Amino acid sequence: MSETQGSVFSTSREAYSRMKSSKGISLLTFGVPWSVACNIQKSIADRVGLLFKKSVSFGSIDVDYVPVAKTEFDFRDLPTVVILRDGIELKRFYGVQSEETLASELNAITGDYSKDVRGEIVWEAMLDRESEIAVLHKQILVVDDDPDITFCIITILKEALFDNILIASSYEDAINQIRRRLPNLIFLNVTMQNKEGNKILLTLRKDNAWRKIPILVSVGPLEPTRVYEDSFKEATILRHGKYVEHPSTRDSFVSLVRHMLLGQMKDAESQSRLLNIEDVCSTERTSM
Repeated sequence: MSETQGSVFSTSREAYSRMKSSKGISLLTFGVPWSVACNIQKSIADRVGLLFKKSVSFGSIDVDYVPVAKTEFDFRDLPTVVILRDGIELKRFYGVQSEETLASELNAITGDYSKDVRGEIVWEAMLDRESEIAVLHKQILVVDDDPDITFCIITILKEALFDNILIASSYEDAINQIRRRLPNLIFLNVTMQNKEGNKILLTLRKDNAWRKIPILVSVGPLEPTRVYEDSFKEATILRHGKYVEHPSTRDSFVSLVRHMLLGQMKDAESQSRLLNIEDVCSTERTSM
């Protein structure tokens, strides 16, 4: 009953209208295809869809191509998952949600999956929780010469219970930290003074061991993405995509950090991402 199962986010306004107004129970995932978190959520929703094929319709909408969805559902963040009955909203979730969360919610509404399936999901959830605990102890190196941004990032990570955070404010400091122990993830401000951010990035990419470290590359909010694409060609930073992540809340930023660390734990190919952190840190400053 899924219109986008196993495929890309739908860009059709007609498909969106059809999904939104379909009879019975529907689960819609709203996101953008260039976002790591949105693609993770779509994959999770697709897997849950296999458990509820007979009773729930599933769809995924690219909100950049269907902007009316933003107006009608008034999103606070992406990805957003909305469950509807006969077109009327029953429940919504912001940020990446686990299979257990979505399946449990749908089961409460439909009672449609078996004890065996439930046991399998609970077991997978237990393994996920063990992984989540391990993720919190992974080493994260924050490299930035702006003390305000550094304070913002450290505050968000500590409040999310990450407990192994190191900081560096220069090229020399960062390289010395990495030599002492390879971090599991690097947050790097590429706009550091004297082009030290670019220098760090190129140094990392020239070392066979260091080039495997996932990097969140923070870019300025006013520069077009193509400016950074040209700068990073030699560093191959964009081999996994050419779009800048724009997390608008601390939750979406933390979700991105978690999933990059989980990917590294599972020996997935390292995914370095361009990141515009300005919105998150603006929100953080306002809330403090």
